[in-house]
Amino acid sequence: MNKIILITSLLLLATGCRSNSELSMERGEYFYSVGKFEDATLEYNKVISKYSNKRSLSTKDTQVLANAHHNLAVVWFKRGHESKDAVEKSSYLNIANNEAKQAYFLYPKDTYKSTWDKIQKSIK
Repeated sequence: MNKIILITSLLLLATGCRSNSELSMERGEYFYSVGKFEDATLEYNKVISKYSNKRSLSTKDTQVLANAHHNLAVVWFKRGHESKDAVEKSSYLNIANNEAKQAYFLYPKDTYKSTWDKIQKSIK
Protein backbone atom coordinates (compact mmCIF):
# COMPACT_ATOMS: atom_id res chain seq x y z
CA MET A 1 0.00 0.00 0.00
CA ASN A 2 2.82 2.42 0.86
CA LYS A 3 4.50 1.66 -2.47
CA ILE A 4 1.32 2.58 -4.35
CA ILE A 5 1.07 5.89 -2.50
CA LEU A 6 4.75 6.61 -3.13
CA ILE A 7 4.50 5.81 -6.85
CA THR A 8 1.31 7.87 -7.20
CA SER A 9 2.92 10.79 -5.39
CA LEU A 10 6.01 10.63 -7.59
CA LEU A 11 3.89 10.56 -10.75
CA LEU A 12 1.87 13.55 -9.59
CA LEU A 13 5.03 15.41 -8.68
CA ALA A 14 6.65 14.64 -12.03
CA THR A 15 3.64 15.75 -14.06
CA GLY A 16 3.08 18.75 -11.84
CA CYS A 17 6.48 20.18 -12.70
CA ARG A 18 5.66 20.91 -16.32
CA SER A 19 4.87 24.48 -17.26
CA ASN A 20 1.54 25.61 -18.65
CA SER A 21 3.23 26.09 -22.02
CA GLU A 22 4.49 22.52 -22.08
CA LEU A 23 1.03 21.25 -21.15
CA SER A 24 -0.57 23.39 -23.87
CA MET A 25 1.91 22.01 -26.39
CA GLU A 26 1.05 18.45 -25.35
CA ARG A 27 -2.68 19.14 -25.59
CA GLY A 28 -2.14 20.74 -29.01
CA GLU A 29 -0.26 17.69 -30.23
CA TYR A 30 -3.00 15.42 -28.92
CA PHE A 31 -5.76 17.47 -30.58
CA TYR A 32 -3.83 17.46 -33.86
CA SER A 33 -3.37 13.69 -33.70
CA VAL A 34 -7.14 13.14 -33.36
CA GLY A 35 -8.03 15.65 -36.08
CA LYS A 36 -9.29 18.45 -33.82
CA PHE A 37 -7.38 21.18 -35.64
CA GLU A 38 -9.26 24.12 -34.15
CA ASP A 39 -8.54 22.91 -30.61
CA ALA A 40 -4.89 22.33 -31.50
CA THR A 41 -4.69 25.86 -32.93
CA LEU A 42 -6.11 27.31 -29.70
CA GLU A 43 -3.55 25.46 -27.59
CA TYR A 44 -0.60 26.59 -29.73
CA ASN A 45 -1.91 30.16 -29.70
CA LYS A 46 -1.99 30.05 -25.88
CA VAL A 47 1.73 29.32 -25.91
CA ILE A 48 2.44 32.11 -28.38
CA SER A 49 0.34 34.57 -26.37
CA LYS A 50 2.24 33.72 -23.20
CA TYR A 51 5.54 34.75 -24.76
CA SER A 52 4.33 37.65 -26.91
CA ASN A 53 4.94 40.31 -24.24
CA LYS A 54 8.37 39.11 -23.18
CA ARG A 55 11.32 41.04 -24.52
CA SER A 56 13.96 38.50 -23.63
CA LEU A 57 13.49 34.74 -23.73
CA SER A 58 15.67 31.94 -22.46
CA THR A 59 16.87 29.40 -25.00
CA LYS A 60 14.29 26.89 -23.74
CA ASP A 61 11.45 29.42 -24.00
CA THR A 62 12.59 30.37 -27.51
CA GLN A 63 12.53 26.70 -28.51
CA VAL A 64 9.02 26.24 -27.07
CA LEU A 65 7.79 29.38 -28.87
CA ALA A 66 9.38 28.32 -32.16
CA ASN A 67 7.85 24.86 -31.81
CA ALA A 68 4.40 26.38 -31.21
CA HIS A 69 4.76 28.44 -34.41
CA HIS A 70 5.98 25.36 -36.29
CA ASN A 71 3.11 23.20 -35.07
CA LEU A 72 0.64 25.94 -36.03
CA ALA A 73 2.22 26.01 -39.49
CA VAL A 74 1.65 22.27 -39.80
CA VAL A 75 -2.00 22.59 -38.70
CA TRP A 76 -2.72 25.42 -41.17
CA PHE A 77 -0.87 23.56 -43.93
CA LYS A 78 -3.00 20.47 -43.38
CA ARG A 79 -6.19 22.53 -43.27
CA GLY A 80 -5.14 24.25 -46.49
CA HIS A 81 -4.57 20.97 -48.27
CA GLU A 82 -7.90 19.59 -47.10
CA SER A 83 -9.88 22.68 -48.13
CA LYS A 84 -11.91 22.48 -51.34
CA ASP A 85 -12.47 26.26 -51.46
CA ALA A 86 -9.69 28.04 -53.38
CA VAL A 87 -9.85 31.26 -51.35
CA GLU A 88 -9.87 29.39 -48.04
CA LYS A 89 -7.03 27.15 -49.22
CA SER A 90 -4.92 30.15 -50.19
CA SER A 91 -5.63 31.88 -46.89
CA TYR A 92 -4.70 28.81 -44.83
CA LEU A 93 -1.50 28.23 -46.77
CA ASN A 94 -0.45 31.87 -46.33
CA ILE A 95 -1.03 31.62 -42.60
CA ALA A 96 0.98 28.38 -42.56
CA ASN A 97 3.79 30.10 -44.46
CA ASN A 98 3.93 32.99 -41.97
CA GLU A 99 3.97 30.62 -38.98
CA ALA A 100 6.70 28.45 -40.51
CA LYS A 101 8.81 31.52 -41.29
CA GLN A 102 8.39 32.77 -37.72
CA ALA A 103 9.42 29.38 -36.31
CA TYR A 104 12.54 29.27 -38.46
CA PHE A 105 13.59 32.83 -37.65
CA LEU A 106 13.13 32.26 -33.93
CA TYR A 107 15.11 29.05 -33.87
CA PRO A 108 16.80 27.99 -37.14
CA LYS A 109 16.25 24.27 -37.23
CA ASP A 110 16.34 22.00 -40.29
CA THR A 111 12.87 20.64 -39.57
CA TYR A 112 11.41 24.15 -39.47
CA LYS A 113 13.14 25.07 -42.73
CA SER A 114 11.93 21.89 -44.40
CA THR A 115 8.34 22.62 -43.36
CA TRP A 116 8.64 26.21 -44.57
CA ASP A 117 10.05 25.05 -47.94
CA LYS A 118 7.25 22.53 -48.38
CA ILE A 119 4.62 25.19 -47.67
CA GLN A 120 6.24 27.65 -50.09
CA LYS A 121 6.24 25.01 -52.85
CA SER A 122 2.55 24.34 -52.31
CA ILE A 123 1.71 28.06 -52.59
CA LYS A 124 3.35 28.43 -56.01
